[in-house]
Amino acid sequence: MTTACMPRPLSLMARPDRDALQQRSVPRTLRGGQVLFLAGDRPRSVWGVEQGVLKLAVRTADGAETIVGLAVSGELVGEVPALDGLPQPFDAIACTPCRVRAYDADAFVAALGRNAAAATALSETMAARLRWTGASAAERSAATVPARLAGRLLDLADLLGRVEGRAVTVELPVSQGDLGRLAGMCRESACKTLRRFKAAGVVDYEGRRLRILRPDALERIRCAGRA
Repeated sequence: MTTACMPRPLSLMARPDRDALQQRSVPRTLRGGQVLFLAGDRPRSVWGVEQGVLKLAVRTADGAETIVGLAVSGELVGEVPALDGLPQPFDAIACTPCRVRAYDADAFVAALGRNAAAATALSETMAARLRWTGASAAERSAATVPARLAGRLLDLADLLGRVEGRAVTVELPVSQGDLGRLAGMCRESACKTLRRFKAAGVVDYEGRRLRILRPDALERIRCAGRA
């Protein structure tokens, strides 16, 4: 596996630790929609995402799903139970076809203890994910529908976007229904708001290819819609 898709904490480990984890790792492929793990599971693995996008979600008692984050190539998922010994806090489900690699959780944590740079990199990744989740939660409780969707589109642009002149092109890894759940709204509201953004010349889209024509306008919508 190239270092390009290796999770950063592993890439920063001393070579003997990194090689030992790699030798004991188990690759796995997932089709779109396939579950990697569910909230409440107690697996003894930490997974590195080598290809594709996973959604991290929680469900209410009636089965309604809320997407709290995404994991992309080069990131880890399932690290929280490895660190605190408690069950998984959310579901991890493939949005796209994915290739992941399972690392033994105990060996991974032990290696972190010997590699300060790797531990710091994992802390930075977890902090970034916490900021995403916190900002999303705050916007769902206080922001307008356009502001919520604008925020999630900008997040996706940061995560997956490709700059083309003044625009940013994003191959959306999620359906419009999942995009709504990512923003804390129903599919109909997400579709209606996207159409409004398109009519205003802020975005353009065809299928799952989205072009953000005016990132500055989306940022203004995001900020203006906050309480």
